[in-house]
Amino acid sequence: MIKRWRFTLACAVLLGSCPALAQPLYKDPAQPVEKRVADLLARMTLEEKLGQMTQVAVSKLMSDGWGLGPLKGELLERYLVQRGIGSVLSGGGMGPVPNTPRAWAEMTNAIQRAAVEKGRLGIPLLYGVDAVHGHNNVVGATLYPHSLGLAATWNPALVEQVARRVGQELRATGTLWNFAPVADLGRDPRWGRFYETFGEDPLLAGSLVAATVRGLQAGRVAATLKHFTGYGQPLGGTDRSPAFLAPRTLQEVWLPPFRAGLEAGALTVMANSGSLNGVPVHASRYLLTDVLRGQMGFKGVVISDWNDIDKLVGDHKAAAGFADAVAMSINAGVDVYMVPMEVDRYLQTLKELVEAGRISRARVDEAAGRVLWLKFQLGLFERPYVEAAEAEKVVEAQRPLAKQAALESITLLENAAFTLPLTNVKTLLVTGPAATDKTMQMGGWSIDWQGKEGAKAPGATVLEGLQKGAPQGVKVAYADPKDARALAAAVRASDAVVVALGEKPYAENEGNNLTGELPAEQYKLLRDLKALGKPVVLVLLAGRPLAFPDDAWLVPKAILMAYLPGSEAGSALADVLFGRHNPSGRLPFTWPKLFGQVPFTYDRYPDIYPKAEPLYPFGYGLSYTDFTYRLQAARATANAVEVDVEVRNTGKRAGSDVVQLYTRFPPLGLLAPRERLVAFTKVNLEPGQTRTLKLTAPLDRFALVPGDVFSLELPRVLPGRYVLRVGEQTVGVEVR
Repeated sequence: MIKRWRFTLACAVLLGSCPALAQPLYKDPAQPVEKRVADLLARMTLEEKLGQMTQVAVSKLMSDGWGLGPLKGELLERYLVQRGIGSVLSGGGMGPVPNTPRAWAEMTNAIQRAAVEKGRLGIPLLYGVDAVHGHNNVVGATLYPHSLGLAATWNPALVEQVARRVGQELRATGTLWNFAPVADLGRDPRWGRFYETFGEDPLLAGSLVAATVRGLQAGRVAATLKHFTGYGQPLGGTDRSPAFLAPRTLQEVWLPPFRAGLEAGALTVMANSGSLNGVPVHASRYLLTDVLRGQMGFKGVVISDWNDIDKLVGDHKAAAGFADAVAMSINAGVDVYMVPMEVDRYLQTLKELVEAGRISRARVDEAAGRVLWLKFQLGLFERPYVEAAEAEKVVEAQRPLAKQAALESITLLENAAFTLPLTNVKTLLVTGPAATDKTMQMGGWSIDWQGKEGAKAPGATVLEGLQKGAPQGVKVAYADPKDARALAAAVRASDAVVVALGEKPYAENEGNNLTGELPAEQYKLLRDLKALGKPVVLVLLAGRPLAFPDDAWLVPKAILMAYLPGSEAGSALADVLFGRHNPSGRLPFTWPKLFGQVPFTYDRYPDIYPKAEPLYPFGYGLSYTDFTYRLQAARATANAVEVDVEVRNTGKRAGSDVVQLYTRFPPLGLLAPRERLVAFTKVNLEPGQTRTLKLTAPLDRFALVPGDVFSLELPRVLPGRYVLRVGEQTVGVEVR
C-alpha cells in the first residue's frame, strides 16, 4: 500500500514518467514525424480525419458566408471544434478588419486557439494565402515585382532572397501555407495569368521555382507548386480552357519546372483547375498519382484549387453530381479540398462515400496523414501562435530588396541614338496613365484579387519616383494626357518626355487579352507626342508582351519594359532613366511581332517557312554598355557539358550581363527544338574587365523523348554532335 502511494506521488511529481499520465507520442517533438502521424491518426475519428481534408475560407468564420468582419465564436466552435476543419485560407481580398499586419497575426492566433485549446486532440490549423509577390493581401506589406518581372532578372539568388523575406513575413502573421510559386510556364501571352509565371523556358522557370521554394521553406513556410500541370497552355489563350499537350511535350517542357520545385523540397502541390487532353486534372489519377507521385516521387499534400471539385459538375460536365465529383477527385489524388463555402455538404458527402466504400478508409488515412505530416514538418504542434506585436515590424521592412528586384528586372528594349540615360536633360515631362496610377505598377493579387485596391500598398508612383529621384538641377513636370492643350504646351517646354503606358490590373480570366492591345487612347497619345517633336522614352508597365501598331511603336527613341514592378517602381525607374543603374533585365519570353503568331516560343520546332521572326527574342535586353564573348573550350563529362566562356565589357560603364548557353540538336530521327537553353549565369563587369566563366549544363537539359508520335518513354540523351551557342559564338561537342 505504501509502495503504491509512493508510486502515485512520484507520478504526480514527475509528470510524464507514468504511463497513464504521459503525454501522447504525437505531442513529443523528439519522436520521428512518421511515428507522430501514425499515433495521432490512430486516435482520430473518421470525422476528424475528414476535417483535415477540408479547407474553408476565413469569411466563413466571420459571417458564415462572404462578409468580412470580426471572427465569431459560434462559427469557430462550429467549424474548427465540432467539424475539425484542418485549414483556413484567405482568398484575394479576404482578411481581418482592419487590415494590418498585427490584425492578421491576432486573427490567426484566435483561429489557432479555437483549434488547439478547444479541439479534442489539439490539432493546430494551417492558414493559407496566395502571397505571390510579397505578403500581398496585407495592407502595409511591401509588394515585389510579379514573377514575370523576377524572371527578367535571371537571378535565382535574388529570387531566393525575395522568397526568404516573404516567408518571414508570412510566418510573422501566422500564415504558414503559401500557394506559390506558379510552376506553370508562360508560353501564351493572351492568357490572363501570364504574369504569374517565370516565363516560357523550363530551365529558367525551374531555377526560379526552386529558388522560391528554398526561400519560403527556409522559414518553415510551406511552398505550393501550382498548377499541376498544363494549366498555362489553354486552348485559345483563355484561362481554364481545355489544354492539349503531346506526351513528349508534357515530359520535355511542362514537367521540368515542377520537378525542379520538388527537388528543392516543395511540401505541397496544387492541381490544375483545367483539363488536359480531355480529362479534368482534378479527376486525373494518371497525373496526380502515377506521374506526380510514382514518376516524380512527391510525398506531400495535393490541394485542389478554389472550389474545383464542384467544377467537375458545373464547368467540365465530367461528373453527374457532387458525390461523383468528390469520389473522382479524392480517388485521383486530391488530399485537401479548398471548398471554400459549402463545408457541411462536402463533409457529409465525403463521409457517405467512405461509408459506402466508394472512397476507402485507407485513402482517408493517407490524405489526412499527409496533412498532419505537413503540420509536424512546419512545427505547428510546438509553435501554433505568433507574436502579434512583432508582426508590424517584420512586415514593414525590406523596401531596399524590393527596389533591387525591380532594378534588375527592368529591360531596355530600344535605345536609339543613346537616348538613355537622360544625362543632358534639364526639364523632363512625365505623362501617361501609368505615371500616376499605382494599381498599374502593382498588378493583380494586390490587396484584393483583381488588384483594384493596389493603391493601398506602400510605394511611390512612377511620377513621384522620378520627381524624388531626379538629379539636382533637373525639373520633372507632369501633364495630364487627357488635356491635349496643356500636354502640348508642357511638351514644348521640356527637353524630353517619359510616357508611362500599360495595363490596368487584372487576375485570371478577367485578364485574358486575345489581341495583346492596349486601349486605343494610349496609342493615340504616342502619335500625338510624335507630332510635337521631342524625344520620347516609353515605359511599359505590363504583365505580358504587347501589340503596338507600327506607327506608334516607332515613336519612342527608347523603350523600357518594367513588367509589374510593385512598390519600388518609381524609385527603380528613376535610377535607370537617370543612369545610376545600368539595366540588366532580359526577356523571359518571346515578344511576337503579331499576336497571330502565338503561341510563339524560342524553342519551337523548326518552321517550314522559317521567316517568321519575333519582335524581340527570348533572352533579349540591351545595356548602357557592350559585352563580347569568346568560347574557349567545351567538353562532355559523364553528367554534364562544360563550356568555358570569356566575357568582356567593352564599353565605358559598369554593367551586368546574362550569359546564356544554348544547344542546337543534331539530326536524331525526330523533331527537336530549334534551340534550348541549357545554362545561364549573371556576371557584373567593370569597364574593360574580362572574366572567364565555366558554364555547366546538366545532361538532362539535352534529353528528348525518343520514339514515335504517342511515345510514353521518358526523356533521355540521344548521342550525337551538339552545337553550343553563346551570343554569336558556337562550338561543337560530342555527347554520348
